[in-house]
Amino acid sequence: MPRPALSSRSRARATSGARGATSGVPGALRTLGVRPSRRLGQNFLSDPRVAQRIVDLVSDPMEPVVEIGPGLGALTTLLARTGRPLVAVEVDFRLAEAQENILREWPAAGVVRGDILEQRLDTLIPGSAPVTIVGNLPYSITTPAIEWILAQGSRVRRAVLMVQREYAERLAAAPGGKEFGSLSVYVSLHAEVETLFRASPGAFYPRPDVDSVVLEMRPRPWPGSTEEERALVERLARAGMGTRRKTIANSLARGMDVESGRVRSLLERAAIEAERRAETVSVEEWIRLARVWSAEESRS
Repeated sequence: MPRPALSSRSRARATSGARGATSGVPGALRTLGVRPSRRLGQNFLSDPRVAQRIVDLVSDPMEPVVEIGPGLGALTTLLARTGRPLVAVEVDFRLAEAQENILREWPAAGVVRGDILEQRLDTLIPGSAPVTIVGNLPYSITTPAIEWILAQGSRVRRAVLMVQREYAERLAAAPGGKEFGSLSVYVSLHAEVETLFRASPGAFYPRPDVDSVVLEMRPRPWPGSTEEERALVERLARAGMGTRRKTIANSLARGMDVESGRVRSLLERAAIEAERRAETVSVEEWIRLARVWSAEESRS
């Protein structure tokens, strides 16, 4: 279906939006009646060099892309210019309308108004072609967005995401560090994560209090594990790390509602010392414990 021609007013708004994507951000937001929410962690990318560096990571000019939260389109226009299949999902209807006007120039690009967490990738981009996810994620939805990405299965080739530096450190943390937690275990079970580069607070409006990091996440199941094992590891890790000052034996007994002596027996069979803290337990050890735990439950 052909798109209707833009009125002169719409063309002006579209052009203004394109300029405002990486320069004049405060003015562009005022024009749209949008006030960034610090509570929601809304910080709009305003540095065109950072935007281009992110887009350059999606090197195949025809690689299908889903963008989470295009905002003022700092990345969107650069991605659309190749003619690639592109769907930008925006929950703010004012920002979505502005992007719809801008993207009319590229027939393969479009906007879906709504929450990314309520979408299905197969609906956004039908077919079987692998898709790359791109997004500058507000802190308030970072974990739900990553869970959504990983839930889409093999359709996701990779995700190139901007997140807060502290959050990126939690994703890539090694056992034993203060950043290592159930989130670290969860992501390790389902993906490989690589930190690519850092973006300073000056690259955003409003200026955040922390640095941001661009990372690449490539979904894959932990080698040799089953879906059931990974699901049990997630439960065990959340329970074990729910009270970080307690030993893993006490945390699991409380979090999994299992008698302490039984937990200690299971830990011994998995070759994990009961007095250790859960944050020192590696993913391999969690999987070993899950297998012992599952075998015990199947005999009960």
